[in-house]
Amino acid sequence: MPMPKSVKFFAMLAATVLVLFLCRWTGFLPFAGKMILSMTIFSMFIFGTLLYGEFRLAFAFGGIALLMGCNLLTVERFTQSASLDVLVFLIGTFMVIGFLEESQFFEHIISAIVSFVGPKPQTLLLSLMMMAAICSALVGEVTAILFMAGAMLHLTNKYRLNPVPFIIMLVFASNNGSAMSSIGNPIGVLIALKTGLSFVDFVIWAAPVAIVVNVVTYIICRWWYADAFAGFAAAVKQEFENRQGSKARSALAPAGALAAYDGGGDAGPEPDFTGQPPLDDMPPGELFNIADADTIGDFSAKGTFRLCWAILLGLVGLLVTHRLSERLLGLREGTMMVAAALVMGSIVLLIRREKARELVERRVDWWTLAFFMMLFASVGTLQDTGVTEVIAKRLGTIGGTNHTLVIQIVGWATGWLSAFLDNVLAVATFMPVVHDIRAQAGPGGYESSIYWFMLFGGTFMGNMTVIGSTANIVAVGLLEKRGHGTIAFGEWMKIGFIVSIASMLVATGMLEAARRTLPLPVLPAPAHVVEAP
Repeated sequence: MPMPKSVKFFAMLAATVLVLFLCRWTGFLPFAGKMILSMTIFSMFIFGTLLYGEFRLAFAFGGIALLMGCNLLTVERFTQSASLDVLVFLIGTFMVIGFLEESQFFEHIISAIVSFVGPKPQTLLLSLMMMAAICSALVGEVTAILFMAGAMLHLTNKYRLNPVPFIIMLVFASNNGSAMSSIGNPIGVLIALKTGLSFVDFVIWAAPVAIVVNVVTYIICRWWYADAFAGFAAAVKQEFENRQGSKARSALAPAGALAAYDGGGDAGPEPDFTGQPPLDDMPPGELFNIADADTIGDFSAKGTFRLCWAILLGLVGLLVTHRLSERLLGLREGTMMVAAALVMGSIVLLIRREKARELVERRVDWWTLAFFMMLFASVGTLQDTGVTEVIAKRLGTIGGTNHTLVIQIVGWATGWLSAFLDNVLAVATFMPVVHDIRAQAGPGGYESSIYWFMLFGGTFMGNMTVIGSTANIVAVGLLEKRGHGTIAFGEWMKIGFIVSIASMLVATGMLEAARRTLPLPVLPAPAHVVEAP
């Protein structure tokens, strides 16, 4: 009989308190009373999230209230440590991405790739993985996996193949790609705004690593899912041979029409909320046609598509040049990064006009943003009470002058925590520890390399388990919704463990090589620890 969740919760909490007191008594980590109390409350936050994911916001609210009641967190300090800059940036990008989704922009891009590659199954799968990575870097991992998984489900359904291996591959690619830019994942946003690293810094330092890791991931998946790859290749070749034989019939159909596919299935599918037939019922190479796109305001379908390109490129352009803009205008680092999201968000709201309120209400993930706010504030309490400083000193003692060892400890610890919890939670927890490590090491101690490896740990090792990343959970839910069953924890972890460890080893080698050959970005001095209330 499985142990009830409530029993697990209190058992884990009791074990944590015991370990904290043991660390204090042995002197390994000399935690004071307030430190132990703050870590106990924070542990309640973590264990509640782990065991009761659907109620994580309730645990977050309760944890903040308890911290305030114990005089560990003031209202003023709450507003300071809640990272409102990160949250405001995410609100702006949510609106931009929501606008692009409603315009069916991404479906058209995928359709163009499938048609361009043609009957080259191995190239097609690699192209889709790279497309997932690039889209994740530009619009976020969750958005990327939603439309990439939809397209892949369409292909596998038409070819009568098991979609699970291919969906897992795309999830891996989305998580890997989210490390390529400062907007691909909330942890990238957090690192960028708290360290001053620019979009260009991410492209120079993180993007090459993510691309190589994605290729390695493809090779591993091709070996692990050899039978699935062979089945996909045979089906694609057969499909394109059949299509060559039916060119005459295709010529009789209206240009761009979403004609019914003769591969079987129910006739007359129910349209979804967008008014378009579901992806599963569209023929290969015709996932989307620009003539069938939703129109926005007075724009035609083609005008809407061009407008989407302009908005996406405008956001990326503002982010790429945000550091230059800040220097020219004499602004504080990170100001124009937040302003870029707000400017583009305001533009899409003006374009949507009377539907602007609907866009904000439906496309901004307020549940997640509220959780992040409570999380950042609770982590700030660990810094205020001195917990992160104690841990940083111990890590510095272990590593000594061997900065590479400390960087590896931080990166792998972040990775393992990301594999079994939310990667935002892992990075938010280690961020103040890293700040304290840098402060104790003095000028030029760790520079930016420690943040890059923390980023890699949070993104690459999120591939290890079903719950390691939001994209993983979204993909599994999509498979269940489409009637393909669920993916067992062990089934995912077998391939996820191999991919995650290989990815981190590749990242370690490339980061060390880059550290010795390229000048590291200059970072501002880390903020001083705030005294406990």
